Amino acid sequence: MSYTLRKVTFPAGCARGAGVPLSWGDLPVGRVLRLAGADSAIDANVMALLLDPLPENGPAIVTATAAGGDSVPAMVASVLGDLETLALGLFPAWLPEAERLSGPGGGGTAAARTLAMRLASGSRHFGPFLADLAARAVQHRGPLVPGRPAAAGRVFPAEIRAAGLARVIASTFGRESAALVMYVPEHLSSRDETLLVAAGEWLARHGGMGVWLVGPELRRVETRYLTVPAAIRRLADELAGTLLTRPVGVPPVAGRPHPGSAVERAMEAALAECEWAHGRAWNQRYRSTDPLFVTIRTDLMWEREKCVVEFDGPEHETLAQLERDRIRDRHLERDGFTVLRFTNRQVLDDLPQVLRHIQEFLQARRHGTTIGAA
Repeated sequence: MSYTLRKVTFPAGCARGAGVPLSWGDLPVGRVLRLAGADSAIDANVMALLLDPLPENGPAIVTATAAGGDSVPAMVASVLGDLETLALGLFPAWLPEAERLSGPGGGGTAAARTLAMRLASGSRHFGPFLADLAARAVQHRGPLVPGRPAAAGRVFPAEIRAAGLARVIASTFGRESAALVMYVPEHLSSRDETLLVAAGEWLARHGGMGVWLVGPELRRVETRYLTVPAAIRRLADELAGTLLTRPVGVPPVAGRPHPGSAVERAMEAALAECEWAHGRAWNQRYRSTDPLFVTIRTDLMWEREKCVVEFDGPEHETLAQLERDRIRDRHLERDGFTVLRFTNRQVLDDLPQVLRHIQEFLQARRHGTTIGAA
């Protein structure tokens, strides 16, 4: 694996601190940039609010925390491992018709390979890589944890993996390209900064993805200054506690359960069998009647019945996320919605009870009666 450091040049008129309209489609892919706020800082909390829901234009965006490494190949291998785990968890969203595959048996694996090769024949995907990834995804359906690699498949060069994974992630969200937003730790040594930038350049060049760094200023990377909407600045200021970071993650796809969430997929499979569940919409953007509040994304909504259902994983136990949830719920309630919250464990341990609770609430709303949300 070879790499070079590219000299950064700054376009004329791009003065330090000059803000640009917040349009993700304006940011280039295929290169490394640092993102900063034109008139306020951009940290993990601000970025989480900017990217969830996923902006309507621009690339599919993956967020990650920059991992250390002793060499550029080691850092690249770590990132590719996490992206591969992510892509396996996003299956079957990136392979049309794969939802109907029977399972990890030989027939399911062979069918996945066939579907992948068919998709690749009419797209930019590289067939052998996509087929191997699809077969592995069928074999290893279930929770996949970044940093804990799935069982190995066919060995492909890093360059093929980088390009192939970027295409898979982009196609999952119906975008032309992908970008990796990486949170950079403070007080990097000169050596660690050099390694990080070189690894980012390698990923950008071979994967065709944007590598956008968030954190302290870096000597070898151009900074693009974004104007952060006032509503997002205010909400980020209200968030307390630990920053909202994850090892690696992606926002959900509008109109569908999150492809990486076993809980949302299980809920949709169950709701699809329930006649009373009509009118539901997954992962929708919602703009509050309060013009000063941010656009938010709801897990599951029945708009006519003014019902929002949220599914809370362990990340919702942090002080920062609890505060964010409280503020979101307050604005939804001001707009007349009732928010029902269930933990992932409740859904997985007693799905029938969760369904009964939602059904009773919806039927009460439809018949004009009142029922508690607790």
